[in-house]
Amino acid sequence: MNVTVQLPGALAGYAGGRREVPLEFAARRGGGPAADNADTGAADLTDAAGAAGAAQPTLAEVLDCLGDQLPALERRIRDERAAIRRHVNVYVDGTDVRALSGLETPVPDHAVIDVIAAVSGG
Repeated sequence: MNVTVQLPGALAGYAGGRREVPLEFAARRGGGPAADNADTGAADLTDAAGAAGAAQPTLAEVLDCLGDQLPALERRIRDERAAIRRHVNVYVDGTDVRALSGLETPVPDHAVIDVIAAVSGG
């Protein structure tokens, strides 16, 4: 299972200059580790359910995986309580997660997660 996190330019520096971060989700088989993705540059999240065809990961699990790989970036998206920061909007396949199930939103295979810094002013 693959997911792409797309970032605004302001956050790309926290991802080594990348505007897209691929995440690969591999089902754990027999308690062994998931495949090493060092060659692809993709981060890896082992499916907690442990079986092929298991439930989709949630947005929270995707962001946990992102935090394992790029902790400074993840801290710009979520606060110290692991909630999405007030001035950050997150979309799964074009739909604002606040209109879905927030951090519990299921993330399907090949989903695109857009992280957008909200603009405010007065």
